[in-house]
Amino acid sequence: TILESSFHLSTMTSNTKSQHFFALVMLHSYLLLLVGSFHIPVASSFTIIKRSSSPPPLSVALLSKGQKDRSDTITRLFAKKQSRSTLLNPPNDDDNDNVDKKRNRVGTTVTEEKKQQVEEEVYGTKFFGGSAVKEELFDEFLEEQADKLLSLYSPKSKATKATTAKTDGEEDSSLVQSYSRFSDEEAFEPSCRNFAQVLQAAINQALYLPPLEQNQETLSLALNQLYSPLFEWKTPFSRANDSKNPLDELTNSLNFFKRVDVAIISVKKKTGKDSNDESGSNDNVNNMERMQIRWEISVIWPNIWESRVLLSGTSDVTVDTERMMIMSQTDRVDGGGKDGQDMIQAIASQIQPRFWDLYHIGMTPSAEIMPRMNPDSDKKGGVFSNYRLFEIPPRLVLQPTIVDNGGRDAREAEAIPNHAFTCAIKTSGPKAQRYTTTSPVEVSIRRLSGDQSSSSIITWNIPLTPEFVSYYDELPLGDVPEEDDGATNKYCYQPKRLVATLPFGGFAQDKGISDVRKKLYEQITRDGLKPKLLDGAPQFFFLNNDTKACFTADGGLGMVVYEWRPQFAQCNEVGIELELE
Repeated sequence: TILESSFHLSTMTSNTKSQHFFALVMLHSYLLLLVGSFHIPVASSFTIIKRSSSPPPLSVALLSKGQKDRSDTITRLFAKKQSRSTLLNPPNDDDNDNVDKKRNRVGTTVTEEKKQQVEEEVYGTKFFGGSAVKEELFDEFLEEQADKLLSLYSPKSKATKATTAKTDGEEDSSLVQSYSRFSDEEAFEPSCRNFAQVLQAAINQALYLPPLEQNQETLSLALNQLYSPLFEWKTPFSRANDSKNPLDELTNSLNFFKRVDVAIISVKKKTGKDSNDESGSNDNVNNMERMQIRWEISVIWPNIWESRVLLSGTSDVTVDTERMMIMSQTDRVDGGGKDGQDMIQAIASQIQPRFWDLYHIGMTPSAEIMPRMNPDSDKKGGVFSNYRLFEIPPRLVLQPTIVDNGGRDAREAEAIPNHAFTCAIKTSGPKAQRYTTTSPVEVSIRRLSGDQSSSSIITWNIPLTPEFVSYYDELPLGDVPEEDDGATNKYCYQPKRLVATLPFGGFAQDKGISDVRKKLYEQITRDGLKPKLLDGAPQFFFLNNDTKACFTADGGLGMVVYEWRPQFAQCNEVGIELELE
């Protein structure tokens, strides 16, 4: 019917064509929505694998221990996997023989005849003013692997004030910052840290092909160590008949979605009795720990415009810590109703074509949009108020800051500072890279506490992509220039926030924004909502919905796209943070 209707477009007027085409697009979207509702991935339980050739970490060793002679309990998940390569055209998997030869290559590829010729010449003569020997010794594969290892295992962090002493007593200033996310106690409690690493590693094994530098005899997933034979699972995600556990369903989801990425954001102990958790009653309760896992799932929907769907939620699990075995699991999706079980409500708005994504088609892929949840409490906006009240779920953000010395004239809040970037993205050529975009970018401006001058601090909150977060245990950070006093750069785990916003068509440092802030403050206080104060002042912020931050999986933030949108559309937002309690 769609093909037949498309054939008749040539006989219609321009207005009729537009209406008919839009109707066809919407019909196709909802057809995929109906079909996809039966294939939504169960990507909320997580668990194992290392992406480098270095010795496996403790999380992998825990699962590998004692499994050499127990092949009957091993599941290797030989299903369809996706590549971790950031190239638009990754190497063909059929070239495995060539890859194995490269893996086994040691030293150089110089032939015996060339070796003899080099030995006869005076040592080093061709290295001064010539490049013949250097070309022979150059190995492109090894060079690429060296670059990857340098980015994966960064030197000591500046944040620890560590320095490396040289022989002449000088200090090495070539130190790179990094953020060890599993060591952040705001997100991961110390007793849950190893378990979180195990879960994240298992997701990577279920979703991705093993990297080139890893041998084909990869570490396998021992299901008897992860899930109890009496494992209980309550989830809003659909389940295939052959899925024995969440990891199986996660792998099966790759048969439907064009891409699936999952990141664990936090793991914390859960206190109090949960009526939904009834498993493990026959086990030793002294070894049981109840934890809450917060995760983010990003998928590319298989429709024409390749919608990006970002889901966030939690999994309440009961874990036998002695055997590292999951006994039960209950999943909830943010935005899925009061009980977090309504998947259609959570994803429907993200599958539909967004006007500005279609308007700017060909510029960037569809963005992962920040989730917005209805408040859990009884707090509601007033009947005559026009602000939007919503909650932002806990998330991990990149948070660069600078000192705003120029004020509105300099307009430094309109562009993300250079020290926030950690890579450069290639968008064309044979090595063009794929990247994921996130939006909106949040910016706030506040006066320096105790400062009598007019200086202010500009802070950005840039949402991260699950693919980038799950790639490294230590996330790279850009270098802050030494001459830029007051500038900082860090990753920050933000707890749940309650905010109210008003639409605005300008930028963060426009003169008219003061009137909008005043209007917003008056409306929320009139409705009985309490603003959250910092140093006695309300916390205002600005949402740049016309800005997309672009990330690669292995590099981080590499590009920012600032879209043109007319002022009358009022696409941006002025917001204020409110007290949750």
